[in-house]
Amino acid sequence: MFDPHCAGRRRMLASIGGLVAAAFAPPALSMPGNSRTPLPGDKLEAVGQLPPAPAALRRVLEPLRGKSVLVNFWATWCEPCRTEMPALVSLTESEPGLALVTVAVADRADEVRRFFEDHLVDPPFVNDPEQVISRAWDVRYLPTTLLLDAAHQPQLRVRGDLDWHHDSVRARIRSVTANRSAKA
Repeated sequence: MFDPHCAGRRRMLASIGGLVAAAFAPPALSMPGNSRTPLPGDKLEAVGQLPPAPAALRRVLEPLRGKSVLVNFWATWCEPCRTEMPALVSLTESEPGLALVTVAVADRADEVRRFFEDHLVDPPFVNDPEQVISRAWDVRYLPTTLLLDAAHQPQLRVRGDLDWHHDSVRARIRSVTANRSAKA
């Protein structure tokens, strides 16, 4: 049975809830005409100091000294990881001062090799079945990618997949690699 008093209270509570939500909304959402959609490059966040790379990762990075490196933490069983891998390879092939190293997290080396063979890609990889590297660099989400400068110091990180072909992403990466190369 319909209770008009109860319906009135519900409307009043819904109105109050809307006012509270509007009061606590981020400024970009609450101001008319300020609805800039974040660009994919905005997902790349600055990274502070990380502990030194564990030995297995250092061995793979050493031959790349002087190049900026994307270190991609991924797994063959992670669908977003599998989807973005060709774009990462394409990006590093199109940028002369940039290399790609992949860290296979909690994965089997034979599965990683088979994935690379099936997709005709061959980036250097480190197998991290016990998640030693992942834990050392506080990687909790897959995929996670870090951009190291030419001295292999971490500069940017993205947690989750990213459109590596997007101009804003490439511009952000170029700005870091160009700045670091100029200082080296």
